[in-house]
Amino acid sequence: MSSVSALLRDLETTMARGSGDDRAQILSRLTDLFVSTARGMGDDQISVFDVVIGRLARAIEMRARIELAERLSVVPNAPGGVMRQLALDEIAVARPVLIHSPMLTDQDLVAISAAKGRDHMLAITERPDLGEPITDFLILRGGRVVTHAVAANQTARFSRHGMGVLVMRAVQDDALQTMLSTRSDVPPELTEQLMLAAKNSARRRLTASLEPGLAGAVESAVERGAEAVSAQGHIHDELGRFSAALTEIKRLDDAGRLDEAKVAEFAAAGDSERAICGIAVLARLGLPATEQIILGPDRDAVLLVGRGLGWSWETTRALIGLRKTDGTSLPAVERARQSFRNLTPVTAQRVLGFLRMRDGVQQ
Repeated sequence: MSSVSALLRDLETTMARGSGDDRAQILSRLTDLFVSTARGMGDDQISVFDVVIGRLARAIEMRARIELAERLSVVPNAPGGVMRQLALDEIAVARPVLIHSPMLTDQDLVAISAAKGRDHMLAITERPDLGEPITDFLILRGGRVVTHAVAANQTARFSRHGMGVLVMRAVQDDALQTMLSTRSDVPPELTEQLMLAAKNSARRRLTASLEPGLAGAVESAVERGAEAVSAQGHIHDELGRFSAALTEIKRLDDAGRLDEAKVAEFAAAGDSERAICGIAVLARLGLPATEQIILGPDRDAVLLVGRGLGWSWETTRALIGLRKTDGTSLPAVERARQSFRNLTPVTAQRVLGFLRMRDGVQQ
């Protein structure tokens, strides 16, 4: 430690009469010495550097403090007092320490977050392996931006309460939903809530972008499809009634012979069971939901699916013909034709995609 003793003598002189540049030079020499010998140092030796470097760091310009923070942040046994001092500095100085230094404990990080605010919190969210005490604090006190950042940290660990708060907030926060959907540590009992939040958000976005009439059709079709799927006894009845038709449709599909023309053929013949099974397979929807779309009371649902699949008006007209009332009413058919023409394929495909998602969530 003779080199340290010499530096300490120079330090006393520099602190008394030297300029800022002189102090920065002494600090650089002292840091060089510490970094080169840190691996073999004991606690007593490190404590000497802690006191000396800490004293110098309070008397140098920000540029020199930034350099000091960058150099010491990756040292496994850096002086703890200095690291806490730098972590409480301006964010330009603190950032590398907050992100990298292993010398900061969860308790240190909580205290720094409480004392300094959002910029320091955001830097902390970049640390690997954040513990539950700090993630709990960041979620409760950090605000939306910090919450997003900590949720996006795949190595962060969350308490049951902290994850519950995240899922609760995700109900009204689509971006947070997306971040949580990429995590593998959401408990099973919260995953269902997260899926429900995603479903409701998708529905809100979809209905907000549609014309009022179409939005109503989507809401009604989705709710009726959900009712059909959630009623287990009804599902079994439906599968029994459609069993023979579904077997034939799957055989056609396996042979590559199931297409729009085949569905139109079934519909024109009044064979609603095979037509519904064909649509369910081609549109990737469940049977109960498909039956509600084709035969239920919502007139526009069949238009949405036909347009979304890229089918012609003629095919869609044949499907409308399966409906007991609208299929035989010329005014109703004409209104449907106009609505079909006014419905853009992009909008219909978005609706169809949402119906698939909703059907899948329920199943």
